[in-house]
Amino acid sequence: MFNSPRLIFSVTLFLSAVGTGHAAERYPTDTVVAKRGDAVVTMLDLDAALLRVPERIRANVMNSPKRIEELIDRLLTNRQLANEGRAEKLNQGEAFNRAVQQETENLLSELRLIEMRSNLDVGKVDELARERYDVNPEAYAIQGTTSARHILIDTKSRSEEEARKLADELYARIAAGEDFDALVMKYSDDPSKTSNKGVIFAADSDSMDPAFADAVKKLANAGDISPVVKSSFGFHIIKLEQRTAAKPRSFDEVKQQIVAEIEKTMREAKVKEHLDELKAMPLEATPEVVASLRTRYLPEGAQQETP
Repeated sequence: MFNSPRLIFSVTLFLSAVGTGHAAERYPTDTVVAKRGDAVVTMLDLDAALLRVPERIRANVMNSPKRIEELIDRLLTNRQLANEGRAEKLNQGEAFNRAVQQETENLLSELRLIEMRSNLDVGKVDELARERYDVNPEAYAIQGTTSARHILIDTKSRSEEEARKLADELYARIAAGEDFDALVMKYSDDPSKTSNKGVIFAADSDSMDPAFADAVKKLANAGDISPVVKSSFGFHIIKLEQRTAAKPRSFDEVKQQIVAEIEKTMREAKVKEHLDELKAMPLEATPEVVASLRTRYLPEGAQQETP
């Protein structure tokens, strides 16, 4: 049993050291896991806390000493505060009892959705998976990588004409044989050069400035250098560092991935359909009772604000 943050940390170290070499003993639900002050957490408390986690992934979720420590600490803190609340008699009254009922209903609602997502039978989807792959096999390829090194001459500290002139001068010096990498470190205005020496990965991706990415795409071989390129950041001179082609994957290699994607989509569609059916049931409400909620919680004598 442990009852201090230091001991919790010690148990975390113990869990890390034990690793996954052998199955841990399965203790009874009334086994005390941790105690702090007047708060006690048992195995049953942990089982209850994990009800919201789908059973198929509980083992992976709990295969982390850090998560175990955080969960135990949260349960202990909640129980300590709850014990204080009982001492203050905060657990009395009809509204409190109804709130407890609502929390129970919230949990039941979540568990029902988890159960539906886990057990809904969407049938065999192998043929759909094959069709999805055949339509766009490139989507399942291992994406290629492109890296480029650049010199940025920005227009923040100089006029556009001055920036263009300096960029042209540097391009001429590079064409005459000066070392590109050395010029990056001496002249580039990209502040990240101190850590990456001007190298940008995924340099032709959609996340890059379009003009920059287009310029990178036009470079065929490692070492090729672009002419001066204007982007929203200023003027660039770009050298292609490396380009790795995408690697196709066969249907058999990605079948389980596609099947899982389709099954998830179909389950979510069925869950949404069921929720829509529930919400489509006839709704009965008394307008004046609903309207009264706008003033129900106003302090006595306070004026209602106009929405």
